[in-house]
Amino acid sequence: MKRQGDKETRRQGEVRIKRGVFQSSLNLSLSPFLLVSLSPCLLVFLLTGCSRQPSEAEKRAAVDSYFAQARSCWPSDGRNSEDAGGLRLTVESVRNAEDATRVRLVAYALDEAVDFHLPVYRLSAGRWLINEKGRAYLLDERCREFKLNDRKPSAGSFAGGRQVPLDGIVRLNPGQAFEVTLVFPPMPDQTRVGALVYDGRVLPFTLNAETQRR
Repeated sequence: MKRQGDKETRRQGEVRIKRGVFQSSLNLSLSPFLLVSLSPCLLVFLLTGCSRQPSEAEKRAAVDSYFAQARSCWPSDGRNSEDAGGLRLTVESVRNAEDATRVRLVAYALDEAVDFHLPVYRLSAGRWLINEKGRAYLLDERCREFKLNDRKPSAGSFAGGRQVPLDGIVRLNPGQAFEVTLVFPPMPDQTRVGALVYDGRVLPFTLNAETQRR
């Protein structure tokens, strides 16, 4: 009986040692880029070591952590501040599919008429340009860049189905909005946060299970 008790004691000790080794290796391996590649639920699970469902506050904190890491290598937003004039831009939705990532961008005028410049493909430059010099591209949390492949007015915009002006300029009167769909290469499945850089303006967004490729 004594020998059997000794074996049980040794077995329990080995289990505790293995758990300790696992916890130590986990703490050492959670580098910043690994953290941002995990889903918010999994991130909270690994950091708290519990099996309960994370609260909304914990999910929000995890997403904020993603953005904090990503913004360390994203460009600064130099065009979407309060002094950027009457034009405002907002990302309406992002859909990451197997063939492409589609971003619905809405431009709207506040209290004055403004010109919204769409990307125009320039053969001489071999790429899409905004107002001859600006660019539109995506960045993920690891600062990988995804170049623009196409753009077209969304069906719900006032120019949906109509030809975009050759110069790419859409005039917006006060209170008027224009929606365009920007098409980029597909982003990796593990992408959780990203940003649309549009002519110097940085517009962050999140991706979840509903917006990932199918």
